[in-house]
Amino acid sequence: MPKTTQPSILGLIETLEQQRNEPPNKLNWKDFEDHVQYVYQTLLNLGGHNIVVAKDACLMGREGAEYQIDVYYEFEVAGIRHRVAIECKNKKRRLERNDMLAFKAKVGEFSDVIGVIVSASGFQSGAKDFAERNRITALSIEEIPSIGQLLGMRLRHNTIPTELNVGMPFWTFFDLVTGAPFGLGHQEGVHAILFWSKNQAAKYQARNELTANWQIRGLEARHLFSYILVVDAMNGSFVTAPPPNHELADDSNMFSVMPRQILIDEYCELYKEQLQVRRVMPGAMKRGKPVTQ
Repeated sequence: MPKTTQPSILGLIETLEQQRNEPPNKLNWKDFEDHVQYVYQTLLNLGGHNIVVAKDACLMGREGAEYQIDVYYEFEVAGIRHRVAIECKNKKRRLERNDMLAFKAKVGEFSDVIGVIVSASGFQSGAKDFAERNRITALSIEEIPSIGQLLGMRLRHNTIPTELNVGMPFWTFFDLVTGAPFGLGHQEGVHAILFWSKNQAAKYQARNELTANWQIRGLEARHLFSYILVVDAMNGSFVTAPPPNHELADDSNMFSVMPRQILIDEYCELYKEQLQVRRVMPGAMKRGKPVTQ
C-alpha cells in the first residue's frame, strides 16, 4: 500500500510507526524499565493475550533462593505455559560476554523460562554470539518499538480491519488510502452504514459503483469499538441495511437507524465502559445536533 501524506487515520498511524526510540543517554533507569514493560504488555495485548506484565518481579529458584527479574510475563496458549524473564541493562558501555554469562546463570535457576536481555548501548560481538548459542534473545534499545510505534501498531490493529477479519456481525467499507470508514452525508452530519453480511455489502458496492479504494471489511469487536469512536467524533449516526430475513433484504439501498446504545449493548459490550461518554469534535458539533442515544 502506498504511503499517504494527507491528513488521515492511516497518515497518523504511519507517522507514529516511523518514530524511533530516544538515544540511550536520554533514558533514565525507571524510564527504561517502564518502556520495556509497556512494549511487551502492548505486544501481548495485540496478540490477544490478556495478561499483566510484572516489573521488578521476585521468582523463586530451584533451591529456594529468590531472584529479582526486571520484567516478567507468563501466559498460556493451547495448554502450553510460556514464561519470559527480561533483563534491562541501561549502561553506557556495550554489554560484554560476562554480562550475558551472569544473566544465563540467573535464568537457569528457573524451569522453562526464556531469557531476553535488552541493552540501552548494544552488545559486543562476543556477547551476541554467547547469547545466540545459549538461546538468549539479545536486543538493543533500537530493536524494540518506541512508544509512538506501539501506538501506531495498536491503532492499526484495532482501527483498520484487514481482508482476513470477519464481521461479528457487521461489515462496512474502508478507504484503503486514508483508512476512513464509509458514510453517507445528510443535513445534520453523516450516516455510518453497517451491513449484516459481506455479500450484502458487495451488492451495495456494485449497485452504487463505489471506487476501487473502498474495500469491504468485517468488523470484529475491537474494530467496532474504534468505529464507534470515529463516528462519534464526526457527530455521526448509525444505520443498518435490512437483516437477511427481511422482505427488503435484497434492496441494498434501504437502511434503518441503529441507536448507538443498542449497538453498544448488543454488539460491543466488552467496551461498554469506554463508550459511556459520546465525544464529538468541536468542529463537528456545528454540522448538527449530537445524536440522541
